[in-house]
Amino acid sequence: MSFLGSKIAAAHQQPNRLAARALRQGTAAISATSSALARPPPPPAAALRGQNHQLRSLHASALTQKNAAGGGLLSRLLQTAQSNNPITSQWYGQPVHETHPELVLADELTPGISAGEYETRRQALMSALPEGSSVVAFSARMFFVSPHVFHTFRQDSDFHYLCGWNEPDSVLVLEKDKFAARGYTMTIFANPKEPEKELWEGPRNGLEAAVDMFGADQARPIREFNKHAGKMLRRFKTEGSPCGGFAKLLKEEGVGSRIQRLTSQVQKLRLIKSPAEISLMREASRLSASAFQRIMRDCRPGLSEATLQGIFTRQCQEASIVDGTDRSPLTRPAYVPVFASGEHALCLHYVHNSGPVKDGDLILVDAGAEYASYAADITRTFPVNGRFTAPQRDLYSALLAVQEQMLQLCHASAGYSLNEIHRQSTYRLQQELRQIGFEVSARDIDDHLYPHHISHYLGMDVHDTVDMTRSQLLKPGMVVTVEPGVYVPYDSRFPKAFQGIGIRIEDDIVVGQTAADMENLSIGTPKTVEDIEALMNTH
Repeated sequence: MSFLGSKIAAAHQQPNRLAARALRQGTAAISATSSALARPPPPPAAALRGQNHQLRSLHASALTQKNAAGGGLLSRLLQTAQSNNPITSQWYGQPVHETHPELVLADELTPGISAGEYETRRQALMSALPEGSSVVAFSARMFFVSPHVFHTFRQDSDFHYLCGWNEPDSVLVLEKDKFAARGYTMTIFANPKEPEKELWEGPRNGLEAAVDMFGADQARPIREFNKHAGKMLRRFKTEGSPCGGFAKLLKEEGVGSRIQRLTSQVQKLRLIKSPAEISLMREASRLSASAFQRIMRDCRPGLSEATLQGIFTRQCQEASIVDGTDRSPLTRPAYVPVFASGEHALCLHYVHNSGPVKDGDLILVDAGAEYASYAADITRTFPVNGRFTAPQRDLYSALLAVQEQMLQLCHASAGYSLNEIHRQSTYRLQQELRQIGFEVSARDIDDHLYPHHISHYLGMDVHDTVDMTRSQLLKPGMVVTVEPGVYVPYDSRFPKAFQGIGIRIEDDIVVGQTAADMENLSIGTPKTVEDIEALMNTH
């Protein structure tokens, strides 16, 4: 059996080839009352759209009868004047075309991604597994700030990649079957529609949507998952023991497992971005570029790092309004940003963002928007007062020269891996620093001045596909960051004029087959000394 998502695995009936991924975290227990909903293999997405309203109306009528029988204030609160149906029966737990046509087009399942693309992803995964395999993917959990106060939910990226379902407490089961119309069957376990709970917690997609919209062959209440999993596991001979919530079930059933990380197989698929994914990342970068330009224009001595962070976040939202269409619900920060002024920039991931920005200092900003579940990750360093000092300019120009040289290596025909590009960057930085008065060794670079890697993969996660090695050669369709940095501590080994200065410059690059095929997604964010100063001094 296999677990994916925050936890994915696959299993098949050949005793010595059973594969399983241990759960990183269990799915929370919930109470549900609806029975399973099933259908034959799904017709094309366009036909499914036409069935949706009828299914919703039938479901709403059933709920109305149930509530009417009980009567009372709650039933009346959940009914609309026009339909006399529970109002949440007309809603979904995430934007879909029927409710948010401005966010999700008619041929899309989630913003920017079609149902066909999700099907292609599942087919690619299942075709790589032996006959009889099963894949079990678990959604992310809801996390709480304090009792009854929750964080904004973000779906597990592997789970989202396979089905687009954006709710917690859900499980995706794919079972390879050569007799099935598409070579496998798909079951989603999720919370059914329950108006009483939705009144407090917000709308849910419901089991009907799992079938008629998300392409499942059947949908069942999440409370039935353990029972279904137990039956599934008894078909297989297994050894070993995984951890997490499934371990208890395995123990109860007298079943163990041989562990294999299926997450790495999904990440191999995620590593190469489709044109649709790159389009979403291009938009995330456009929003981020707009926000960088805004904070460069607004930055002045006396503001706080937190104020600039707030301006950045707001501008990402405002830039999502294009030609009268507001797509800001798809936008949020891709990660906790760094707004590090002055010597705060010596801390590589300074995220307190609580200090004042001072005249004469630089500020290092590492921030990016997430758009429709895809991230931008951009870093710029610029002078608080709009003018670089001579030492700041020299150090910045040295680092920029290194970064520009490394950008030119991000195509497949160059024959480099990210690790090899990093080694090139440390050598080039040593040469550039010597030209401005540093007497540094390779060890000084690695241990003190530039202690982090130049790159990581980028996509649905900021540090995307973390199981993928950075030693593999770059391939077209990968998206990578290029982010050399230099951080000069207060140390007599280094020139005094540069001490206390931290600089990082980061761009997001779509790897091409040749240099001409590469795309710098963050090209709209000012980077040269001249462009930064021109923007900051134009009012």
